[in-house]
Amino acid sequence: MDPLSVLEAEAEETTVRREVEIDAAPEEVWESLATDAGRERWLDDDPEREIHVETADEPSRLVWWWWHGDEPATRVEFLVVAAPAGTRVVVTETVPRFPLTAFASCFALVAA
Repeated sequence: MDPLSVLEAEAEETTVRREVEIDAAPEEVWESLATDAGRERWLDDDPEREIHVETADEPSRLVWWWWHGDEPATRVEFLVVAAPAGTRVVVTETVPRFPLTAFASCFALVAA
């Protein structure tokens, strides 16, 4: 098998998408997602958790990377959309996978 084909096949990401409607204004929801004080109200306090904001398009889209200790980082995208009952939040979490086995095998093929 072509090593590049293996790299492409193994490079797929695992993605989970969820939606929830919240009885609150989009601005309130944004504040709860985008600020440390807001996250303290709903996110467990964990000193080993790291959050790095990639994109903040107030008040509709927030993207962050988060991880805990040595665990792999995941990318989380929040879409905050006004809805008749308040706000719809669409959360997409992606776990990128690096094709380490395929990467290593490419070097083995070159060396052989």
